[in-house]
Amino acid sequence: MRILVTGSSGFVGYHLVCALLNRGHHVVGVDNHSDYYSIRLKEHRRNLIPSKNFTFYLQNINNLQIKECNFDLAINLAAQAGVRVPKENEHLYETTNVDGFKDFCNFCINNKVKKIIYASSSSVYSDSHTKKFSEEITDLDPKSIYGSSKLQNEIYADYLADHNDISMIGLRFFSVYGPLGRPDMAYYLFTEAINNNSPIELNNLGKMNRDMTYIDDIIQGILGAVKLITNDDVCIKHEKFNLGNDKPISTIKLLKTIERKLNKNTTIKHITTENEAAITHADITKAKNLLGYQPRTNFEDGINKFLDWYKKYDEDLQNN
Repeated sequence: MRILVTGSSGFVGYHLVCALLNRGHHVVGVDNHSDYYSIRLKEHRRNLIPSKNFTFYLQNINNLQIKECNFDLAINLAAQAGVRVPKENEHLYETTNVDGFKDFCNFCINNKVKKIIYASSSSVYSDSHTKKFSEEITDLDPKSIYGSSKLQNEIYADYLADHNDISMIGLRFFSVYGPLGRPDMAYYLFTEAINNNSPIELNNLGKMNRDMTYIDDIIQGILGAVKLITNDDVCIKHEKFNLGNDKPISTIKLLKTIERKLNKNTTIKHITTENEAAITHADITKAKNLLGYQPRTNFEDGINKFLDWYKKYDEDLQNN
């Protein structure tokens, strides 16, 4: 298949492109290498992608100009990530996540791409109760601007699927972590601070719980969505799936685990935030049943794999 992947130099995007290429697909990647976090890391991921059957465009999804337009499938992972950005950058939730998603979808429709997968987020949910987040039951009430932008994507996808001959799948990711991960995520920030003997800012006494999901499991879930949406025997209009681990971890446990594995202690500065969920916990029954999704990497093994990569990457940075 010929597949378009936006956000191809991002964390999930990089791993997905490699998986698709390994399965013999032709992939066109798009990324604007924004400076939200290290451009060097994004370029590093980009340079690790095999060149065979891969074409890259350094572009913004708001204005896609791609020569290759005969795609069997388009996957949108490009976004302004994170629930907290500097105030002057909050406009990117609208211009990139909302307007950019619409521009991406319009590109697909104009070029007769009838199958679309896009990244949503666990941030679309309300955390007003303690039950698992279910696609069919849990209220959608984002606490952050980021979560609201992702919910707007889902609403727009509903509209498109109702008014066009297309199939769409939205994937609600839950706290993805692993090698080549995002430096703005808690596990990466904690590792950097501990490694550099710097104090750590810990939100809400470390009592927040996150359904941390290892990158290989997320990729397996996306590949399941690819298989489902390209199955001509199955009729898909617009479906949404949780991709999580179903085993939340408290942020204080995350911190203490990394301290133990690095054999270092750190100084904690406690802060309070109000725009983040107290807990995320994925009900993955639907993904198991329809995508064949089955997370296999436990928290300890996943953190070990991340730390092994981080140590080597940090050494490379120090030597160059």
